[in-house]
Amino acid sequence: MIETPTAVTILYTAALHGDLALLPRLFTLIKRERASAEINLLVDLGRSCATGSWICESTNGRGMLVAMDALGYDAFHIGTLDILYAYPALVQQIQQVITTPLAAGPWSATATRRGLTFSIVNAAAPRKQSDPADLIVALRLSKQSVIEASAENGQRLLLLDGGLPDDPPLVGRIDLLLLPDAPYLEITSHARLKLSPDLLPDPTVSGVIEFVESEARWAEKKRNT
Repeated sequence: MIETPTAVTILYTAALHGDLALLPRLFTLIKRERASAEINLLVDLGRSCATGSWICESTNGRGMLVAMDALGYDAFHIGTLDILYAYPALVQQIQQVITTPLAAGPWSATATRRGLTFSIVNAAAPRKQSDPADLIVALRLSKQSVIEASAENGQRLLLLDGGLPDDPPLVGRIDLLLLPDAPYLEITSHARLKLSPDLLPDPTVSGVIEFVESEARWAEKKRNT
């Protein structure tokens, strides 16, 4: 329950397009941003894979999510713009090998931070008035960026749609204020973050990337024999 104004930060990514090489620098950026926000969530809006990416085509889209799983996401969204959207059986398989929950289709995720509960859902899913969460974060990815805060009967809802970037990848930060009384939820700032080439790569991700690449090569070799 929100008894005093509480600051919450949502970090989001989208359109990583199967670029495994950027994950170590992305992790450095994520860790820096999380360190500056006491209560924070990290979500991916979709398009983690793209046609033409070797890792995506070799693993049918699974490899990138396995690698991203090591970055500490709170939820992955898979929507209509994702390759995996057309393969629900494959999505079911992915859920068995990653720890990051999905906020896609009928699935939702729950996260807790300092006594607060956050529900991360697919924006296409109906809003549950009985949801006890202090904040509902509804994820979507479309061609148009839409970020809206609203509240009904004290139930706070953030619609998060980063929009497809002209120059992927997309990394962003939204700072919110959860209030005990009306208007209950305010967006205090929104910024697109730059994944600078000067960022030092975090070496802890390298082992995961090597594993994913190794598994992808094995799968590719098996198909060709």
